[in-house]
Amino acid sequence: MHFPKVLCKQCNNAESQPFDRAYDHFVQKVIDDPEFFRVRAKFNMLDIFPGDSSATRNLARYYMKNIGCRVAETGFEVPQQVVDFMNGADGMSNGAIVLYKDFSVFDQLKRAGTGGHYPYANRMHNPRSPDDGALRAFIAEIQDGPVGAIFWWDAITPLGTTFCSRQITHLRHRRELPYHELHQREWDRAAALQRALDESGATPTG
Repeated sequence: MHFPKVLCKQCNNAESQPFDRAYDHFVQKVIDDPEFFRVRAKFNMLDIFPGDSSATRNLARYYMKNIGCRVAETGFEVPQQVVDFMNGADGMSNGAIVLYKDFSVFDQLKRAGTGGHYPYANRMHNPRSPDDGALRAFIAEIQDGPVGAIFWWDAITPLGTTFCSRQITHLRHRRELPYHELHQREWDRAAALQRALDESGATPTG
């Protein structure tokens, strides 16, 4: 994903490189072993990052780096809590970021004979434009193949949930999490793919 120049070179090329490496390693695990995530509702991050207890926080901070850039490209000021989290704070008192799984599109792409992996991102925010005032809420998701992260921030609501706060990470199904409207396009896409593959006589998944 590419953004306008909203990060300084030092931040992007040096200070946040551990975040990028953690994300690359995590996504490679998703690509190499998607079934690891399908069959689990929770897992130990040390199974993915052996011997690296800092990797879970670095992974969360990669997602927040990405989402912070997406806030900035809309013209809003990035909430200070997000900046502080990327700089080492334990969490975001008005923000929540959790991991999820959704195999709906992945399975249909595999059924069609592709690798099944693809990037997906979406967002919504209130207000619609910085011209209408300061940022009051921001919701975004980033998905790679069947696994993604969803973040929501509300200026007046205490949240404070981050998947990196414990070594055991919960992996919820996307339908168990709020803001279905943010993900509806993916579910519609999966349904359309399934109809097309059914009509073509492709072997059903699962």
